[in-house]
Amino acid sequence: MLAETLAALAALAGNTVVTAATTDAWEAARRGFARLLGRGDPKQEQLAEGRLAETREQLAAAQGRDLEQSRAALAERWAVRLADLLEEDPGAEASLRALVQQIQAALPAGSVSAADHAVAAGRDVTISAASGGIAAGVIHGNVAPPGPSRPGPDRGLPRPAPCLPARMSPQARRSWASLAAWLSGTLIMSP
Repeated sequence: MLAETLAALAALAGNTVVTAATTDAWEAARRGFARLLGRGDPKQEQLAEGRLAETREQLAAAQGRDLEQSRAALAERWAVRLADLLEEDPGAEASLRALVQQIQAALPAGSVSAADHAVAAGRDVTISAASGGIAAGVIHGNVAPPGPSRPGPDRGLPRPAPCLPARMSPQARRSWASLAAWLSGTLIMSP
């Protein structure tokens, strides 16, 4: 079975293929992924190039809701292919990691991709819960707010009050209180 970190790398690489397919970074991505998947065999490299071309064509033909469904299905398909590569050739991990970094650096600003159960957005993300549910979000990586403004009395804005469900166990209430304290210390930054 593929280790969790390698599975995450394969998923990220699959998303990178799909994201790059409709950008100017495509030629470099196509060549790099075909070379990596070909593993020195010209026939395998040609087969990979054909599959990559099909991916680009499918994305170019899709629109609206079909585009999002196509992106998800194709990203998963590429993740499986790349996971197979990593399972068959564990030495390919460094090359795949370097290729993904190279392609992501070449993607236009505002391009986002996510793997596994993650969400990527080029704009706002709203997380909410209903009917006593719990909603949470975790940010990994470098994220910067668009401006230096912050909520608080010094800006003339009231600090947001924590929102808690009406019925909650004492343990859940303590967890929420801990989360609120942590968030108020990390998200409301000093200038």
